[in-house]
Amino acid sequence: MAMLLLVVVVSLVVFFINNNGGSGDDRGHILPCDTVEVKTSRPVVRIYMENSGSMNGYVTTNSQFKNALGHLITKADGFYADTQVNFINQGIYHTPMCDDLDNFVLNLNPSSMQVGNTSSTDINKIFKMILDRTSRDTVSVLVSDCMYDVENVDNQLAAAANSTTGTFMKAIRRAHDAKEEFAVIIMQCTSQFSGNYYEGNTAIPCNGERPYYVIVMGNLRQVMDFNNHMELQNTSTGLPGMTHKYMLSSESTWTLDNTTARTFTRDFTNARKIQPEEDRLNIRKITTNHDQVNLKLGVALGVSNLFADRTYLIDKNNYKVEPSTVSIADIGEQVSFPDYDVFEKPFSLQLVTEGQSFVPQVTITLLNQIPGWVKTCSYTKRSGALPPSHQSYALYEMVEGIYGAFYNSMTGKSKDLFRLQFRIGGYE
Repeated sequence: MAMLLLVVVVSLVVFFINNNGGSGDDRGHILPCDTVEVKTSRPVVRIYMENSGSMNGYVTTNSQFKNALGHLITKADGFYADTQVNFINQGIYHTPMCDDLDNFVLNLNPSSMQVGNTSSTDINKIFKMILDRTSRDTVSVLVSDCMYDVENVDNQLAAAANSTTGTFMKAIRRAHDAKEEFAVIIMQCTSQFSGNYYEGNTAIPCNGERPYYVIVMGNLRQVMDFNNHMELQNTSTGLPGMTHKYMLSSESTWTLDNTTARTFTRDFTNARKIQPEEDRLNIRKITTNHDQVNLKLGVALGVSNLFADRTYLIDKNNYKVEPSTVSIADIGEQVSFPDYDVFEKPFSLQLVTEGQSFVPQVTITLLNQIPGWVKTCSYTKRSGALPPSHQSYALYEMVEGIYGAFYNSMTGKSKDLFRLQFRIGGYE
């Protein structure tokens, strides 16, 4: 009996060591392969329509904004058992108009939006009100132009961004206390705008295109479910007019293994022959063409279950490759892998070496960083003139505030999205 108990104890110790990365360092955890379906209960969906005066220009005509909002409400109401729409500014307001989901957008205009205090927007107060009402079974969706309402840019903008970080850190902490992960999706959309664009108290007439934002918040598994069923990765069926998308979660680093990554044994390489190990990820030997200056090598990735947008995945600037003599030459999406049926929507990384020097191991890391489009679509220098149609005031600072909450909450965790390592036995 004592021997049996000892065996059980040793087995449990081995199990927990293996599931915690061995020696206690943060090596991440294995990403589920594409064939694994994440199952979750259907959440409650709460859609918050920000209705300050700066939003009037989106609803004066039958704009792309109305089309996208109607699409979002109709699809959520059709799939989820409990969908609710509210107005939000200095408070949350539910009017009889909000109960008629089929006709909400049809009845939406500057007059019908006059609910509550619409004179200004405190985006951090809006975030706090929404997040305080976002439970483990709730997906919250904010529709807003998401601009900080600060007069003194130099003195107040940093404080506003810090307030955003603090607000989201509290939501992440609540999720962690419940042993859950928290997630946010930030989508930029473009719509026809006819009305006044505001820089502080300055009204600038605008009759053209302006960006607005749809921000999804909640439990990671529920937000993943919402992203998939609402087809938010597809602008034609999910959210018309979407131009950019950024996904954040408090999940720690995923490790890719031979179920989610394979090296190419043909195509995407200029080697004469690549002999893979039995796992089809590590390489036993590479026979090179000696007349080639550099060696090219391909890696197929199946990461459909990773909480990251495809546009983020195919941006070379989001990757780090070690050693420095290896770099990513190209990333492709339209790739067919007849031998890799486990990958639902694979894409490829084409690597290139400096010369044909021996590289015993390659490490590829997908960094966790704010995507480049956020800075491109942001401005802080107020001129009193209408900004470019793709730019919003202090967007970068707002996203940086949200990003900072996730980054600062991951104490003791690796902050990368995934890490892949594979060995190369030798060249000849």
